[in-house]
Amino acid sequence: MKSSILTMNLKLLLLVLSGLILKESITAQCDYLTPRYNFKVEKKILYGILPDYQNAMDSLFVDVYTPIGAAEVSKPLVIWAFGGGFFQGKREDFAAVCEELAKRGFVTATIDYRLGFDGPYAGLNPPFAYDAAEILRAGYRGATDMKGAIRFLKGKHLEYGIDLDRIWIGGASAGAIVALNAAFLDKDSEKPKETGAITPIANKQRPDLGPINGLLNLNGYDDKVQGVFNIFGALIDTSSISAEDRIAVFSYHQENDPVVPCLAKTPYYQIPFISSNYPIVYGSCMINDRFKHMGLDPNYYETWIYSGNQHATHDEAAVINYMIEQAKPFLCKTITAVGDISLVDAFVSPNPAYHSIQIQFTTGDCNYSIIDISGNVIQKDKLHENHFINIANLHAGLYFIKLQNNTQSKTLRWMKL
Repeated sequence: MKSSILTMNLKLLLLVLSGLILKESITAQCDYLTPRYNFKVEKKILYGILPDYQNAMDSLFVDVYTPIGAAEVSKPLVIWAFGGGFFQGKREDFAAVCEELAKRGFVTATIDYRLGFDGPYAGLNPPFAYDAAEILRAGYRGATDMKGAIRFLKGKHLEYGIDLDRIWIGGASAGAIVALNAAFLDKDSEKPKETGAITPIANKQRPDLGPINGLLNLNGYDDKVQGVFNIFGALIDTSSISAEDRIAVFSYHQENDPVVPCLAKTPYYQIPFISSNYPIVYGSCMINDRFKHMGLDPNYYETWIYSGNQHATHDEAAVINYMIEQAKPFLCKTITAVGDISLVDAFVSPNPAYHSIQIQFTTGDCNYSIIDISGNVIQKDKLHENHFINIANLHAGLYFIKLQNNTQSKTLRWMKL
């Protein structure tokens, strides 16, 4: 009898240890801070051709970086847009960041977007602007180009191993303005009037720049994203952020940035001769306040306001790591969506169990699958609130139960005795 009890206790200990080892393995798969993979890159992939600010056709390219040997079949994607005031910069500016994130298990991309705007008169070129409309039109072209790039890469999600539920966009300076406005300008009513057909500049026409979602790659995929990495960027208007967007935004901005303000000011606000022809923009400080005043879930936003006066990062690696760390609950799929039952606090009771288990959560129904330690699905069904699941016929051992509703999933570990 004593020997039988000892054998049972040893088996139980081994099962617990195997569960802990498996848990560590699962946790490791959700570590996006540690470089552990090689990567490959496919450069200069054409994703669109559109007229630029001079109405000349501009070819837009994307470079895609993918990890080699990553554990995940479907990986998170981050698309970056470079900075440069809408008149300079190049997609290769984010190559090093794309390489680093690909080593950590992301699919990453860096894109072209249309550059350029007219100065006030011949010989006085950007950053001087003819009027505020030129800046708004440049930002709008960039945002709609980003939307076209999102749809393009979503259309290739099988080729690149992209998880359509974990699409992120980001950028620095003008690139962050492109990303933020691509994410939040999503209603026809939010289209700036300056981006319609307006007064020409001399003999150069300024035609309507098209619908809010752009014209590129209308392939059946949407341009929705899970979140934005905003490095000293801004929005045209924070009222474009609404409660139903459910888009995470993680930002970095120096408090007294002289180019893109952290507060609500014109770019280059310290140089009146330049800033007088620019629109007011709403920087990271104002975006953070908008989220806070709306009472949105604090998991969805965080801003590192650095005490400085540079239009730069004080430590690029630290900023990138900060943003990835903030995004971890989304990347690891532990954030609860609105409109469904919350699975965040779900747990198995009793655990260990002999004859039946019950899933304790808030309200509502969901689907469940019981998975053995080899990854085989051995039982699945619809799970109703407070419903007991009969496990009497299962062999003793470690199991997982995956819960799934329309927008969430959670996997719980439990033991059959």
